[in-house]
Amino acid sequence: MKTDTKSRIITVSIITFIITLAVAAAIITDMGVQKDLTYTDGELQELYYEYGITENDLKFAKGELPNYLNDTVLVGNRVIVTEDGLPPENMELGVDYDLVLSEREMEDIIENARVDYIKKYGVDPANPKIDSVYGYLLPKAEAGRIMESASDMSY
Repeated sequence: MKTDTKSRIITVSIITFIITLAVAAAIITDMGVQKDLTYTDGELQELYYEYGITENDLKFAKGELPNYLNDTVLVGNRVIVTEDGLPPENMELGVDYDLVLSEREMEDIIENARVDYIKKYGVDPANPKIDSVYGYLLPKAEAGRIMESASDMSY
């Protein structure tokens, strides 16, 4: 019994050590990618041109455009969404909520707001063109390439 316990402790220790080494290697690799990742303003402009990134795409990524739901009833009101659009029996209009919507109504409001936002700003809030990687705002394809190469290096 004591030998079995010793074997388990040794096995757990070895596994813990291997996991620690793997995590340390991944951290070191990521730090190397971050340290080595640099773009000049000119290179960023070329990427933005190549991928059709607009000024509004950049503003959206920086959080400088308003939220696409701002002008809907979903913001600034106490809204309850239920499957059928009927209020729960234990809640009172004007006290617990201001408006009850069905799930379908809510989805329609969100989709219409998204369409209006795309028309107004040219940015799809459900599918932005930019990701932030190590402080750089990059087109999704470029960001994916970098993250893929970083994960390849960690093996």
